[in-house]
Amino acid sequence: MRIGLLTNYLALRPGSDSGIGLHFRVLADALAALGHQVHVVYVSPDLETDRAALAVLAPSWSCDLVAANSPAFIRRGLHSSWPAQVLATELRASAGAAAALSRAVRRRRLEIVETHATGCPGLAYLAVPGGVPLVTRLSTSAAQLHGNLQVSSLVHRLAARIERAAVRASAAILTHTRLHRDELVRVEGYSPRAFGLVPHGLPDIPMPPAPREPGADSGEEILYVGRFEHRKGVDVLLRAIPSVLAARPRARLTLAGTFEGDRTWPDFAARHPELAGHRVRALGRVPADELDRLYAGCDVFVAPSRYESFGLIYVEAMRHAKPVVGCRVGGVPDVVTDGETGLLTPPGDASALADALIRLLADPGLRYRMGRAGRADFLRGFSARSLARASTDFYTSVLKSLGPSGV
Repeated sequence: MRIGLLTNYLALRPGSDSGIGLHFRVLADALAALGHQVHVVYVSPDLETDRAALAVLAPSWSCDLVAANSPAFIRRGLHSSWPAQVLATELRASAGAAAALSRAVRRRRLEIVETHATGCPGLAYLAVPGGVPLVTRLSTSAAQLHGNLQVSSLVHRLAARIERAAVRASAAILTHTRLHRDELVRVEGYSPRAFGLVPHGLPDIPMPPAPREPGADSGEEILYVGRFEHRKGVDVLLRAIPSVLAARPRARLTLAGTFEGDRTWPDFAARHPELAGHRVRALGRVPADELDRLYAGCDVFVAPSRYESFGLIYVEAMRHAKPVVGCRVGGVPDVVTDGETGLLTPPGDASALADALIRLLADPGLRYRMGRAGRADFLRGFSARSLARASTDFYTSVLKSLGPSGV
């Protein structure tokens, strides 16, 4: 099959914290590994750096880079509104992406294209008559995202309306969990019959570390990975952690993720100087090899997000055979099986979160069993190979449903 991928995000360099970018990188690699011809159109924020990264990677798929930088006239005209600059830049970039995609469709005879709803990179291409079918993957919608950021503005409402229009004009909609699909149906009014379900996937690690055997107790390591922002619930974790560390005197918490401009960590450090930097440490962004080491070395992974449409971080932990603590929100229960591969708590409930962490930290046998079950779930349903196979099955079904014309 000849498949196009159109994206504003692509994990070409170590340290990328974009779930969408990681999805499209893994998908491109996995589809090509199955023998499909894959062409990526990437709206790049840094053409020179990304060209250099592609030259080093020498991927098994081809790629066109489209500039995403904001031109001077947009910066001057919208200097007082950063959200307006972002929206205008994305709309302008979509025209360049549509032109590049149209050329690729003709030259490479692409049959179908997958894109994402965030930023609507396929918006302009949807207006091209006679184009190949465009499948839009819908993660956390603009309306959901802005609600969890506790932001409301005309620009954000406009972004949500544009996203809905782009999604509805697509040949098919794709998302990654049944529960997130149901939430999108409720919040956005989409038909449940419009959705295909294909979970995200990750490449396996070459030498999976064995889970710690029951009885191994050299002090428990708790790991959080994610940006410091309201939606990720790191504030809830830092409210819960003093009681956890009081109950488990040898436990430690490591936080990996960017927190520029967020006051959650500085405020915690000011309130708990006896813990910050000693039993609780914030590393900021870490390189990929260091992140793998952190996953491999932890006993429990925690990410108490207020909303996740999927949550690749949980799959990363399960890939390393680690038990997971998260929240019963969005698509998380479709990824983490409560009581089997981890423990799920109500969002925003620091007391329940602390109880779940203490329960796992106090029971190495339970950690071992949940870690093994999580590893098995990863291999069964969340690998890169399963992502590629399920995606091509979905593309085939879309093309068949559209008939011989393919439109």
